[in-house]
Amino acid sequence: MDQSNANSQPSVSALRREREREEMTQRILDAARSMFVRDGYEAVTLRRIAQAIEYSPAAIYQYFEDKRALVTAIIQQDSQDLRENLLECMKVEDPIERLEEMAQHYAAWGVTHPNHFRLMHNPPPALAAQEDELRRSNTGPMEERVLYALHITVKEAIEKGLFREEFSDPAVVAAILWAAICGVVMLEITMTDIDRKLLGNEDVPFEKLLNALRQALLSGLTRTAPGHPEKSR
Repeated sequence: MDQSNANSQPSVSALRREREREEMTQRILDAARSMFVRDGYEAVTLRRIAQAIEYSPAAIYQYFEDKRALVTAIIQQDSQDLRENLLECMKVEDPIERLEEMAQHYAAWGVTHPNHFRLMHNPPPALAAQEDELRRSNTGPMEERVLYALHITVKEAIEKGLFREEFSDPAVVAAILWAAICGVVMLEITMTDIDRKLLGNEDVPFEKLLNALRQALLSGLTRTAPGHPEKSR
């Protein structure tokens, strides 16, 4: 074996340390995210997070120099994870089918990551201000931003005549779709058992709600409702 190549390879102990650091970083992020949702941004400190994961308060600063750096890491991780889930849908050629795929992926991500979703869509003011700052400083291509992907997909569908004539403004249609899917996910992850009983949907699976929303939106917005002949103008 070439000695120079052997020396360039990381040692087993170095790989183990790196893996342990990644695991601890993720533990800190998960604990912090949950605490921000439960206790509020201002009430959470690095010391409290360290105590929650039974870690040394002093040692946690080896991972994040302050709460601002921690919040930045949470925002970036969650945004990247959601973006990767949704931008995969851009490969779907038909824009209506693409919108359906985006809604499905978004909903699945939201209900399986409830703390991520709640923090992302209902952040405390201090956290929201920091997120806005990060988004303004984002120099990445527009095509990698979720809301832009939604907008251009809706615009493409309108240009192809797939939506009814009264829905010709892509900004309006995109906002309607965004509000609808955000709402159904937020309802699912925040609704109490009492709320479910009052609505009479204790036994209604989320997939059924999501499919009903999809059918309602497509029937109301598009020229051709699923399973029905083309609507007249």
